[in-house]
Amino acid sequence: MRVHVALTPADASGLALDGWTAVVVDVMRATTTVVAACAAGCARVIPVADVDAARACARQFPDGEVLVAGERGGEPIAGFHLGNSPLEFTRERVSGRTVVLTTTNGTAAMLTAGAAAVAAVAALTNVTAAAQWARAHGRDLAILCSGDNGAFSLEDTVCAGLLVAGVATDSAASLSDGAEAALGLGRYYADRLSDLEFASRWAKRLNALGHGADVEACLRRDVTRLVPVIDRGTIVPGSDVVRPPSSPGPEYDGTHGVRAVSRTGDPDH
Repeated sequence: MRVHVALTPADASGLALDGWTAVVVDVMRATTTVVAACAAGCARVIPVADVDAARACARQFPDGEVLVAGERGGEPIAGFHLGNSPLEFTRERVSGRTVVLTTTNGTAAMLTAGAAAVAAVAALTNVTAAAQWARAHGRDLAILCSGDNGAFSLEDTVCAGLLVAGVATDSAASLSDGAEAALGLGRYYADRLSDLEFASRWAKRLNALGHGADVEACLRRDVTRLVPVIDRGTIVPGSDVVRPPSSPGPEYDGTHGVRAVSRTGDPDH
């Protein structure tokens, strides 16, 4: 299996994802929010590029069946039902409803991932399950970090590294340079995720905006076994995760064994 990590959106530009598995990461906060929405029983999440597209998409649904959500610059969008806080997406609010979502970074990466043969959404909150999901598909894997306004995102790269650790568990795995870099950061922060509150640029910005509770929620690991799947432009709650025999259930706190892996090239461009 080849494993490639696109550390920024520019790294993902032009990737030939046909035949690959793709996993999107935007820890703070879009993929964490999507995982929360699906775990709370939403019918689906539809990622869209911008505010106008979100409103146009929502008009296709009957009143009461759809919620429009999103943010720009870390703040909720005026007139939308919800922002981009995973804590807002409770069962009472979203169960059975369609969520149309647009965010600064994450939804663009979700749209890019749709070109892959199979694609899913990962965050720290479901990272063990997401790694098992990707490995079970047996395809070459591209992990797409959403980044920070086009730049490198530390928390996304750490999550990508934990995914690599969970997928590349034997010496036959072939890692790109980006995957090796992510794996190193994943190893370093695996037992100190709370340090990201102070090391991450975006975490510090969210704290400054008064969203410290979101930062804490986004840095929780393995809260759920659910892996949202991207299917023809729509994200739906997945149901095909293989549970480890010893797993006690949704609060399972997995561990990540890491073995030596070899390094080779990236996906074809």
